[in-house]
Amino acid sequence: MRPGRFDLVLYVPPPDMEARYEILRVHTRNMKIGDDVDLRRIAEDTELFTGAELEGLCREAGIVALRENISATLVSNRHFETVKLSLKPALTRDEIETYSSFMKNQGSMLSPSSATELKLSTRQKAIIQKGRSSLSQAFPIKIGVLGVILLIA
Repeated sequence: MRPGRFDLVLYVPPPDMEARYEILRVHTRNMKIGDDVDLRRIAEDTELFTGAELEGLCREAGIVALRENISATLVSNRHFETVKLSLKPALTRDEIETYSSFMKNQGSMLSPSSATELKLSTRQKAIIQKGRSSLSQAFPIKIGVLGVILLIA
């Protein structure tokens, strides 16, 4: 990025355990899950997963339940475990460290919780949502009068 083009670079790291739990709650709220499903434990087991990957985990667990029984009305822990075995986070610790190091020297860091407090337009949110699964892209957006590059893990 050439100097002067953007006023600020913000990096939003992958969700922490509490944020992952909340993401899982959001994506299972319209899904009937079994009493054996512990979303906190799933959040603990998905440390480097992005929000998009957690959404995919929930969706795929529902699909596994339906493949098992087309009349299934409940998604159980074994469905989540089956999907988790086949998923690997797109981000590595090295990639996260590279971005974190760059941001400590060049830009600004946001915690996942403070990132949600940004006042973004619907278009900006859509741009961010499209790119959530790939850290290799940066999203230029305007926040007020600032030109901002938003790097989202």
